[in-house]
Amino acid sequence: MPEAADLAYVAALIDQFGKLRTRTVSDTELPEVLIQGRIGALGWLAELTGTRVVEIRKAYARHQCSEHCPERHTDIASVTGRWVVTGARATVVLYNVGPFMRDEGKRHLASTLVWQGQTVGYKSDVVNDMARLGWRIPELRDQPRARIALVRP
Repeated sequence: MPEAADLAYVAALIDQFGKLRTRTVSDTELPEVLIQGRIGALGWLAELTGTRVVEIRKAYARHQCSEHCPERHTDIASVTGRWVVTGARATVVLYNVGPFMRDEGKRHLASTLVWQGQTVGYKSDVVNDMARLGWRIPELRDQPRARIALVRP
């Protein structure tokens, strides 16, 4: 189970680097949390949430002035990572880290996204996976077809 220090650290990462938004999937607005950049903790976040980090590679040319600079452009390659959770996984993460968030605007948005995530459909496998990882599961909308056998830590 993520300890209070882990939850506080996740909250700090979301406060500082996170993007909280909704994502439309099959006409349903789902909560989403995304952190992207050269942040060493992305791998830890992925491990903590049962997800993975997507590597993003970019190549571009930075144009310099041709009047004073010896070369017209410099080729630049950049590698960053992206950690993202959507739907029930995002709902569970925000439900657990919300009390530790310090950015008032993001904390309010996180609360709204948790409420929204509790009222839409979800995949029971995702909820069960988060429970197995030790996350506290909020009340979710009744799903007649969902098979949730919550694993308590």
